Amino acid sequence: MDNKEAGQMWNENADEWTQLSRAGYDVCRDLFNTPTFLEILPDVSNLDGLDIGCGEGTNTRLLARREARMTGIDISERFIEHARAEEERETLWISYRIADAVDLPYPAKTFDFATAFMSMMDIPEVERAISEAYRVLKPGGFFQFSISHPCFDTPHRKKLRDEQGKAYAFEIGGYFEKLDGEVEEWTFGALPLEQQEQVRKFRVPRFT
Repeated sequence: MDNKEAGQMWNENADEWTQLSRAGYDVCRDLFNTPTFLEILPDVSNLDGLDIGCGEGTNTRLLARREARMTGIDISERFIEHARAEEERETLWISYRIADAVDLPYPAKTFDFATAFMSMMDIPEVERAISEAYRVLKPGGFFQFSISHPCFDTPHRKKLRDEQGKAYAFEIGGYFEKLDGEVEEWTFGALPLEQQEQVRKFRVPRFT
């Protein structure tokens, strides 16, 4: 699977993802990943920042509220439309652009820092994306990103449950096998079960 195909898949996810995440169902992001990410983030006030794979812009806005001058890019046109609509509703002077992380449309040494909140693992050519992030950083700049642990993206994975049906462990296999765009279908686990059966499932390509 190439970047264009992966981007189209995320474009198809964008509307449902935006609606549900803004309704508070992305608890992994809101309660765990983003708070920890921001806790270790250096001071970004008055710095020029690039958020790579910004999605609908929630985390980009959090960085702007820390007084960073933010630019957000995403390969999904629909995600950028949602991000721009929120910028119109509440102006934080964020520039959003449809762009591919492996071919950033910016000159070298443009940004003081770059971020990628749980997006690098969704890019087929992640090495190129990292090289591009490095290229657009000014000397002394930094790139901070988060990804899920590879043990959660193995070819074989299932929950082990006790006699009462309670999950107590994951069984994994094929840890060193390469994933090349295998598609998982899921929705946010915090969504009530009756609603999970009604919503369109996300189709998420996985790469390792």
